[in-house]
Amino acid sequence: MNMVKRIMGRPRQEECSPQDNALGLMHLRRLFTELCHPPRHMTQKEQEEKLYMMLPVFNRVFGNAPPSTMTEKFSDLLQFTTQVSRLMVTEIRRRASNKSTEAASRAIVQFLEINQSEEASRGWMLLTTINLLASSGQKTVDCMTTMSVPSTLVKCLYLFFDLPHVPEAVGGAQNELPLAERRGLLQKVFVQILVKLCSFVSPAEELAQKDDLQLLFSAITSWCPPYNLPWRKSAGEVLMTISRHGLSVNVVKYIHEKECLSTCVQNMQQSDDLSPLETVEMFARLSCFLKDSSDVSQTLLDDFRIWQGYSFLCDLLLRLEQAKEAESKDALKDLVNLITSLTTYGVSELKPAGITTGAPFLLPGFVVPQPAGKGHSVRNVQAFAVLQNAFLKAKTGFLAQVILDAITNIYVADSANYFILEPQHTLSQFAEKISKLPEVQNKFFEMLEFVVFSLNYIPCKELISVSILLKSSSSHHCSIVAMRTLLKFTRHDHIFKDVFREVGLLEVMVNLLHKYAALLKDPAQALHEQGDPRNNSSAEDQKHLALLVMETLTVLLQGSTTNAGIFREFGGARCAHNIVRYPQCRQHALMTIQQLVLSPNGDDDMGTLLGLMHSAPPTELQLKTDILRALLSVLRESHRSRTVFRKVGGFVYITSLLVAMERSLSCPPKNGWEKVNQNQVFELLHTVFCTLTAAMRYEPANSHFFKTEIQYEKLADAVRFLGCFSDLRKIGTMNIFPSNTQPFQRLLEEEVVSMDSVSPTLRHCSKLFIYLYKVATDSFDRHAYHSVSSPPVYPAKNVADLKVHMTAPSLQSSDAVVIHPGAMLAMLDLLASVGSVTQPEHALDLQLAVANILQSLVHTERNQQVMCEAGLHARLLQRCSAALADEDHALHPPLQRMFERLASQALEPMVLRS
Repeated sequence: MNMVKRIMGRPRQEECSPQDNALGLMHLRRLFTELCHPPRHMTQKEQEEKLYMMLPVFNRVFGNAPPSTMTEKFSDLLQFTTQVSRLMVTEIRRRASNKSTEAASRAIVQFLEINQSEEASRGWMLLTTINLLASSGQKTVDCMTTMSVPSTLVKCLYLFFDLPHVPEAVGGAQNELPLAERRGLLQKVFVQILVKLCSFVSPAEELAQKDDLQLLFSAITSWCPPYNLPWRKSAGEVLMTISRHGLSVNVVKYIHEKECLSTCVQNMQQSDDLSPLETVEMFARLSCFLKDSSDVSQTLLDDFRIWQGYSFLCDLLLRLEQAKEAESKDALKDLVNLITSLTTYGVSELKPAGITTGAPFLLPGFVVPQPAGKGHSVRNVQAFAVLQNAFLKAKTGFLAQVILDAITNIYVADSANYFILEPQHTLSQFAEKISKLPEVQNKFFEMLEFVVFSLNYIPCKELISVSILLKSSSSHHCSIVAMRTLLKFTRHDHIFKDVFREVGLLEVMVNLLHKYAALLKDPAQALHEQGDPRNNSSAEDQKHLALLVMETLTVLLQGSTTNAGIFREFGGARCAHNIVRYPQCRQHALMTIQQLVLSPNGDDDMGTLLGLMHSAPPTELQLKTDILRALLSVLRESHRSRTVFRKVGGFVYITSLLVAMERSLSCPPKNGWEKVNQNQVFELLHTVFCTLTAAMRYEPANSHFFKTEIQYEKLADAVRFLGCFSDLRKIGTMNIFPSNTQPFQRLLEEEVVSMDSVSPTLRHCSKLFIYLYKVATDSFDRHAYHSVSSPPVYPAKNVADLKVHMTAPSLQSSDAVVIHPGAMLAMLDLLASVGSVTQPEHALDLQLAVANILQSLVHTERNQQVMCEAGLHARLLQRCSAALADEDHALHPPLQRMFERLASQALEPMVLRS
């Protein structure tokens, strides 16, 4: 091995002392002088022998020295370079002359490879010398170029593609390098030389001049046996070096005129021996060349386009998509990344144009972004079109997903890219495809969200495509994802209310609502679809989609008279009313109807909703409760709605509802109420009284209408007929006393459910008295009005639990303001109707508690005046004369105090005479 190391010309540093180097340098100079000035004429062979004698000396002297020392210490370096270059070219030409490519390549390799003996390694010594000289700078390289070294080596490289397979060494000499290692060593040094040479411009121009540059283009895209692949890789390295350092005007002109890129595309396209993976590797090398060339000229990118390079890339993507090799997915990703980079190649900067011109809708603050610069901005629309066309032709979700990720990265890299590419209508076209590709649906709509939220732009064309997608509704999952995004848009900015109307999305959503309504009406169709294994979740998906549609419609209708009108025109209002009866979508349908009721033409919608509640069977309590709650929310919000409520007969409908609940609170319940949950009954009753109170709040006309047309006496009768009150209208004499427990003493403060010892009938009565008290003081959803400051009162918030939550005794305090005196009169009318055969003492307890509440309400002068005007003093004498006349009557004290306070305020002779 020591012999091999010596032949390789790489002695260790310690073996070459400065003295040895000086002697070697003197010997080198003397030998070269003898070569240049021989004492006698020397034949060519003698000159070559002399030169071969110099090569080991030169390698020993300069093998480990810095390249700059060659020129400093060896003044004849350029002449020496010329001689060595001529010798290299001559030797190679001798071995290649008049031989087949395989024979020539074998002969050249055998000459250049390292061997055991120095005599047999002359070619290797010549090669290592050339390698050293290639490192010494521009002038030396120019000398080598003049002697045609670059073109000769490139020809060799091309020939090496035909080298035969290197057999495994068997039983070689102990110190002999295996043939495979020698071949690898040769390939390494050979490519080093070419890379060093091509780092300058002159070798590239020499290759063009000698018409050998096209060999490199052919080499990197040609098939070769697997054992010669390192040579093809070497050709790629050389070509990439030329692209970085050698692209002069002449070189670009040569590549263009010789149609080198056409050769590459044809080789990759037409070779049946190349696998898709190999082709991707080839294009990766060619892509580097295109990138570097685009810095100085558009010519080669144009050539790639002219010679159908982009069509080839699209076909290659589709071939990789169908490839079965394990590495094909990684190769496909790599190719997409290369094409993504290719979109940024180009000399000229592209700018977004005409975005705001004719754009019907723009978000506040939108400004067309300007390109960020080379490397980020799109400059090659043809390359982008490859990704777009491949997506449209993709048959698998994997390819589509990889391409969408790539396009997302392009949009994110520079805000201007979306606008530069807008004429391509990318996302609009993709929308037609995504229903068949579940894997990319989320990604597609994330891209739309990026355009709106990050670029602050309204993509009208894309939204039109989404409306077409929803109209076909071929994929429920896709439609659900689309609606989620559209819902986000409607909440992002109010301008989308107009956008969705103009692009047809409002109409499409109404159509989706009609489809869902038809499905609810015909469950057999739903079962039929469920029978298909592919549609196991079809019904649930359709429900989910419909709820999203209604939620979005609710936002679109909010505050938009135009949208409400179009919604009605397309039959959306009728459809929404029709599906209220179905529990699974009722809440969302009611939210939509609420917006219709709030719109200027909402009179019919409120009337229709009340009519639906009226026409429902008496025991459909949940439906009626839900409808009333929806109306309650509207009544609290809008003065106009409260007026409409009166005009469409809302008070009549509500009172009729109470009448229809006759005997629902009997013990036991009767008239078909036997199987109805009592909690639901009280939930509805609570909502009824809440609705009545809200409809009269801040509305004197409504209060007057209820007082005169509906009348509180009729309200009291309707409550009495619920079944927990008796038919007595006057308080009679009694010989019983209140109980010791007095469970109703803190009626307005304690939780009703804690009165376990009290009969259900009396508990029902107590709840109804509480409701009427809250009507009288308008305190259902807020504190009662107070004439002076007092601790806060917290009325019921959780109706479902049927508990009256009160945290301070001030609810029963004497400063609560009476808003609706008729309700207080109704309480007095019902006072006489409280009774219990099994618990008479508890019935009296309840009467006492209610009487005390009524008495406390007339504590203030203001309330006294209001109640006198309402005729409470006369009603007291009418209903409670027996108790007032009998000082021993249990109800006498509170009723007397009440009457005294009213008498001090206003008492007329007619009342006394009565």
